Amino acid sequence: MFRPIVPSNVRIHWYEYQKLEDISEEIFEKIRTGFAAQRTENPLVSINIIAWNEESNILRNLSSLSTMKSSYPVEFIYVDNNSKDKTSEIIRRCGITPVLELKQGYGFARQTAMESSHGKYILTGDADTVYPPGWVDSMLKPIVAGKSLGSYGTYSFIPGKGQSRLNYAFYEFFRDKIHALRSINHPELVVAGMNFCFPREEALKIGFIKNNSRMEDGQMAYALLKKGKLKRITNSSSRAWTGTRTVEQSGSIVNAVFVRVVKELKRFRIYFYKKK
Repeated sequence: MFRPIVPSNVRIHWYEYQKLEDISEEIFEKIRTGFAAQRTENPLVSINIIAWNEESNILRNLSSLSTMKSSYPVEFIYVDNNSKDKTSEIIRRCGITPVLELKQGYGFARQTAMESSHGKYILTGDADTVYPPGWVDSMLKPIVAGKSLGSYGTYSFIPGKGQSRLNYAFYEFFRDKIHALRSINHPELVVAGMNFCFPREEALKIGFIKNNSRMEDGQMAYALLKKGKLKRITNSSSRAWTGTRTVEQSGSIVNAVFVRVVKELKRFRIYFYKKK
């Protein structure tokens, strides 16, 4: 689906701020109230968010999750992966006590979050990402129905000032086509930690890889695929929305497209071979 605009239920959480001091007490109180209304002693799903130096981004994530609408009991686990800024203070001001993981790395942080969880299912997300209110139920639907062991969603970009959402919409449209093709035989190459749901008990037996490379999600997906199916979810309710930092690493949206095309052409043939 082509998405030329950012949905209003996502845009409402995209606060423009730079540091803790820019956030009003009114906003903190609103978020605290939202989380308090969802508090439970017996969660079915644990939402795991990992963060490292996300003072200028994490409020958006907290705001979106505080308004989550789910038919299942949910808990929220935030892991501060040894941040040097006020990431943890913002989390606390929003009514949640962060878990501290001093070992630097995505795998260490994901593992700590999972071990701190109590839900039957884990739903992983990123601190710089906003989620629509139906995210939890959308990701859990095929799992609870017994149609898959786990699920994974996709994501879109929220442009910054002076950037065109239309450019990113075209980029995502073609990227999603590539992901659909890749998912047939190699879903582990598509799964992203910002939008991944799986059973906690099975994942604990596997464990997240212990390093600081961005491969902890694919490694977990690859291991889980040996135990069951992972369902790709693409509807609007399951789509995460994030900033453009990863694209900007390529210099521009044009460069990002070029880099992706070159990368996909190099490994295009593997899409047609099933993993053994």
